[in-house]
Amino acid sequence: MGAWGCGTPPAGVVSPELTDTGVTFRYRDSVAQVVQLSGSWQSNFHLRGQEWSSNTRVGRMQRDKQGVWELQVPLGPGRYEYVFLVDGRFWRVDPSNPQRSPDGPDGWVSLLVVP
Repeated sequence: MGAWGCGTPPAGVVSPELTDTGVTFRYRDSVAQVVQLSGSWQSNFHLRGQEWSSNTRVGRMQRDKQGVWELQVPLGPGRYEYVFLVDGRFWRVDPSNPQRSPDGPDGWVSLLVVP
């Protein structure tokens, strides 16, 4: 499922990053047209049965000039699973986060525990 697997994360990308207002997720891909964050928290509609489309705004990330996509999510304490959806076709684990959780027999999701 994931780009980079459990190897070395891309240089300079910190993800997930705990902040005073939540968690900042980042994903580097300078050629992607759309990157969306899909997670197990209540406000993320993708894992609540809603279909993803190019018009989906929940979890849609913003790209900077260096090709790093970013989204801040207000998350409280808990255990969360998440992946990135790249261009509506490719599911990717967070290459900057070595924590993983099994996602069925064929894949993995990234794991985040907020204290």
